[in-house]
Amino acid sequence: MSKAPEDRPWHQPGKWLVNPAYWADEARAARPRMHRRINFIDCTVSEGDDCVGHQLNWNTRLGVIERLDSIGVEEITMPSHVTFSEERDLIQACRRMGIRSRLVAKGPGVRPPLRGDWRSFIDRHIDLGTEVISPIFKWSYEDTIGDFSGALSKDAIVDSIKESIAYMKRQQVRVVPWMEDSMRAVTDTACLFFKAMADAGADGVYTVDSRGNSTPLATRVYISRIREAVGQKCDVYVQHHNDLGVATANAMAAVEGGANWVDASVIGIGDRGGCVALEEAAALFEMYGIETGIKLEGLYELCRYVRDAYGIALPPWKPIIGSNWNKEEGVGHLEGSTDAEATIGIAPHVIGRQFEPVIGGKILFGRERSSAETDDPVLLRKLMRDWGYTPTEEQFQTVLFRARAAVATYYGRHYLLFDEFRSICEGVMLASYESRR
Repeated sequence: MSKAPEDRPWHQPGKWLVNPAYWADEARAARPRMHRRINFIDCTVSEGDDCVGHQLNWNTRLGVIERLDSIGVEEITMPSHVTFSEERDLIQACRRMGIRSRLVAKGPGVRPPLRGDWRSFIDRHIDLGTEVISPIFKWSYEDTIGDFSGALSKDAIVDSIKESIAYMKRQQVRVVPWMEDSMRAVTDTACLFFKAMADAGADGVYTVDSRGNSTPLATRVYISRIREAVGQKCDVYVQHHNDLGVATANAMAAVEGGANWVDASVIGIGDRGGCVALEEAAALFEMYGIETGIKLEGLYELCRYVRDAYGIALPPWKPIIGSNWNKEEGVGHLEGSTDAEATIGIAPHVIGRQFEPVIGGKILFGRERSSAETDDPVLLRKLMRDWGYTPTEEQFQTVLFRARAAVATYYGRHYLLFDEFRSICEGVMLASYESRR
């Protein structure tokens, strides 16, 4: 007996329709460590400072933080390229605003072996007053690529990790350390260092694809190994950059491998090619049964605010926020859809938009055909019938002429909304009625 649609995890009527193969036995077996719930740590205000030519001001920083908090983001990374006094003032402003998301101080930098007054650098970040600090263990690129075969040994790094994290945990803050170039290190070595962090009491470990050159399969294997090394009690964070356009796919793979925190930014803003786009990942995860706590219906307005705050022009096909994302010309993908969820997998209203069927050159100039034998715009004839019109051929050709002229001369967009096309139809039909009186 087949299951009713509402019993299928891949089908939510009126919301989304995804690939049922994700729940096949072999797919389930490929992700044994996947958590049913993940959290987002948002890096919009921190990575945004790295986006060349697009930075926020004081007011828009607070505006972004306020909106991230309201949409359900669990942690927000503070900007690290401002002065300590400015960052401290920003954190205090967040307290006055009642921000509930945990605030994260990115840093301090910790360089093994520990020398000098290294504790004062840690204290300075703790004194900022965030609930979380995210120290970055740093060394040279050559050490990473050479698997620490030079002067800096693995033992020295492990000793530094244990001593510094133990000191941080005594300060009563949540500690989630990074490792420089972690996804370019030998995987066994990365596991060694991350295990040392977990053993020292770190609340989580932060893995980074800092150059955006991983793949979903590599990410899933890598994160699976890290999860195994640190155990289930330690959180696993992951940050993917989008230099090669696979950041969101890599984030999904990381979650399948056992990561339970995903670093993301609104519209994917960040250094170079950007980061995982919060709005893409949140929608994708929820569609595939991974809870995020994100209020999806607020994604579109959040994206619009961030787009305008940074002064960024986005391509019309950008997922979630692009001007064309919620539009479809013709009927090619609409059969069986509820509020057009079949058009793009997820119904636009789920993320705060409405579906917009449109009429453009594809239909008006004969490229939407019912068969190879005709160039007739059959969809337009059907629409007029559905609206109760029975035009003569002359009336229909007048409608077609006016619609083509409107599309050709429409400044800024070359298509009509259905309501606009209906107004043309009404004008032609009413004029014909009036002429007979």
